[in-house]
Amino acid sequence: MNVLNLTIGFAICLTPVVTSPVSAQREIMVGWEIAASAPGVGTLVWSDPSTLSRAAIADLEDLRAAIMAIGQPGPHVKVNQNGRVVALVSSKNGDDPAVPSGVTVWPDWQIADETIHFDYVSQVQFLSSHHVLLFQNPKEGPWIAFVVDIRRPTTRFKFSGYQLDTLRVTDAGKWAALATDGSLNAGKFNTAGVDGTVNGTPVPFSGTVNNLIWRNDGRFLLVEKVDGGVDSLSARDWSVISNISAGLGPYKGIVGPIGRDACFASSPSGACVLSVSSEGVLSATRWPTQVAGEASVYVSPLRKFLIARRDDTFPFVVRVCRKTPEALDSDIIPSWPSVPSGTKIHGFGWLLWLP
Repeated sequence: MNVLNLTIGFAICLTPVVTSPVSAQREIMVGWEIAASAPGVGTLVWSDPSTLSRAAIADLEDLRAAIMAIGQPGPHVKVNQNGRVVALVSSKNGDDPAVPSGVTVWPDWQIADETIHFDYVSQVQFLSSHHVLLFQNPKEGPWIAFVVDIRRPTTRFKFSGYQLDTLRVTDAGKWAALATDGSLNAGKFNTAGVDGTVNGTPVPFSGTVNNLIWRNDGRFLLVEKVDGGVDSLSARDWSVISNISAGLGPYKGIVGPIGRDACFASSPSGACVLSVSSEGVLSATRWPTQVAGEASVYVSPLRKFLIARRDDTFPFVVRVCRKTPEALDSDIIPSWPSVPSGTKIHGFGWLLWLP
């Protein structure tokens, strides 16, 4: 095995990918299983193994072993929406510790011993298939936050004077965010991998922006206005292509992307799915789960399945897996394996297995 040791607190190890015939089920629900007899101990678990190929199960077992071998205190696993990138952090309860607990990232979860470790931060947020926001916010400071492209993990991009909860990044490195004064700015990361503070260009947009999201690989920027409605802006000249009466999220800074060309939204008739055509035209539809009053939690990478919850079951929040309108009749809805009485499975996302 060849091992490349990097100099600022992380290492990458390479190993061949296990090959396997195509499985009937490539979208895999993943969760954290906690036994009643050991409430403080958990382990990675996945949807019913009988629906998965042997190769997929072998890859999952390798990932689980790698996660447990790290020995992260209070381990918490995060999965990128693309189902390919996985991160391990310590569970966050209030302020981050004065000494960073570290973040471990698997750029490809099927290669369990290829990891990047960032030892100077405690938290991570996925921004695209390749970009992560790394941050450390201890009570007494110092507070740090910057963006890293995991394909070039030694380079840091720092955003000074921006509202980081509004930072949106495409796979190609185009970004948009609100500055602290509320103005909308956009730019692109230096592909040569130059370290430093990022400076954006003001977007000529009249009105106050509350939320935003890139769609169609950065061809269009959707902006939610404080006074109502969502505009679709062409990234070519920032002209308004389309407008619709909708909102992008329940709170400022919260968005729910669905693949490349859609996102969860709200409309006068209730929760909806907002789609963007190849010309930038906006349209809203309501999935059956939304009509039934179920809230969307996690959509699968291929958009065939959705973890939904009902908000009228408090204090017992019921989560269920449903098909989306893009699923086929032949698609089998994933389910959790049987567990002993008292054992709980807390689902946290989807993995996409590639043969």
